[in-house]
Amino acid sequence: MKKEMQHSLVTTTLLLVYACTLCCGFTRFSLPILCRRDVLFTSHVKSITTTSSRRKHAIYQTDKSQETEEPCIRLEASSFFGVDNDELTHLLEAISGVCDEYGVQFDHTTSTSNIFPSSQPSTSVPGALGRVVIIDVHGAADMNIDESDFITELKNGMSQQIDGYLYSGQLSQPVLLAFQCAAAKSATLDDIIEKEVRDYGLRDGVTRGAAQANHDDASFIPSRHIKVDGAMIQTIESPGQSHFDTSSVIIFDNIVDDSLRRRLLNVVKGYPEDATGDIFWDDVKDGPNPDRWARGGLMDVVDSKSDEEEDGPCWGLTDDAVMDICFNDHSAVKEFEAKLGQLFEDFIITTLPEAVLGDCVSPITANAPCHGDSFDFHIDADPMQVPPSPWADVFGRYPNRSKEKPRFVSVLLYLNDDWAEEWGAPTKFLDPPTQECYEVFPQPGRCVIMDQDISHTVVAPRKEAGKRPRYSMVWKLILHPKKAGQDMTDLSCGREKLWPEPELLGSAIQQEL
Repeated sequence: MKKEMQHSLVTTTLLLVYACTLCCGFTRFSLPILCRRDVLFTSHVKSITTTSSRRKHAIYQTDKSQETEEPCIRLEASSFFGVDNDELTHLLEAISGVCDEYGVQFDHTTSTSNIFPSSQPSTSVPGALGRVVIIDVHGAADMNIDESDFITELKNGMSQQIDGYLYSGQLSQPVLLAFQCAAAKSATLDDIIEKEVRDYGLRDGVTRGAAQANHDDASFIPSRHIKVDGAMIQTIESPGQSHFDTSSVIIFDNIVDDSLRRRLLNVVKGYPEDATGDIFWDDVKDGPNPDRWARGGLMDVVDSKSDEEEDGPCWGLTDDAVMDICFNDHSAVKEFEAKLGQLFEDFIITTLPEAVLGDCVSPITANAPCHGDSFDFHIDADPMQVPPSPWADVFGRYPNRSKEKPRFVSVLLYLNDDWAEEWGAPTKFLDPPTQECYEVFPQPGRCVIMDQDISHTVVAPRKEAGKRPRYSMVWKLILHPKKAGQDMTDLSCGREKLWPEPELLGSAIQQEL
């Protein structure tokens, strides 16, 4: 019964995402995100814009308001991987419909020798879905297909049509469309997947070259490990089977020393990393610096007020501050990310690429809740519910922590120099089936690592805190497997004997039954 309810709610949410994609193009888009069980929440974050040209079309959108010169070409779907005969019909309809719309000739004839119903695993990108349609472009000898805005429009339009079939249940998973010049040497499936991953930065590691960690290093031993939100979920590598799954909250109290914590706090405040004290603004007396923070800059749930209004519900970084933290060179940020690389040495660590949720969600951000702010439960992301995007085409949609599939985690780091218990402001984690909550109290340098599909909320400081903000930084990360068939449920990376036994909350207790 729970699985049927989960499927129905996920389908409804994906339909909402699809409709909003068509209408909004994910520009400052408020993304509806469903708790992976049975509670609907919403996450909304101010958008940022990168200047990287490869991310120009990170989220599929077609703007027909701008005239594009249509070259004289003919398309032919030459090979299908991971697609059965029933799905083939819908894919040909989607491709043909967009070609008709743009006045492009499309060859419908498809040789059965080029149809491979089984998904083809990538040998170089573990976790890749392996559902690919290769489209040959005839008459394009002088065209740079990769740089053609017209080909990009065609691809995006086809991808939107394909997602329409996906949400109606006529396709089981997204499909990667690969355009290639018919006169050129045919690319291998691995070549195609690697190119898509490279073009959109889907596996750009942030910790390459990090020194190997000492497994006995106490800083990599968590203080507590909590499991929540237990349920039976689909086992993607074994169709028709299911298994019991839980999300994790892992607390580290020694991974960041006081010097690094102070430097990261200065990064958040916009100060030089070696600054001492509040050199520009007294936030204990006056609250967050308005040159760095804006009311309504960050909301956990959709509010009746726009995030453009100055009197929104809580403080968030300005767009310039988000750009600074995410894309400028900060040695403290690099040092912390190097520590994450040592902690998670069995994985390739990336910050959330724009090609997953669009530019509405920044890969690194910061929070400054103050007394009187309002928050609600939400999740950060769920790979089962990602919108139409290059990410979905390569990796598909799947339950978080699935075998060999990239795992979505967030890292929360508390940054204040001191924080008294009477000031409150814990982070609360919800177990939706039982409505039980687990609270993590902020301590200077405390690091909380959580699955992104956990329902959680900031709690505003109490009146006793005055106007002082409770500062924290948040990294939205994806942990990629380094090898085929890798178990993605174990984050201890060989330290399991040193880690504490997990504490089971609410529905997670079923794991022992």
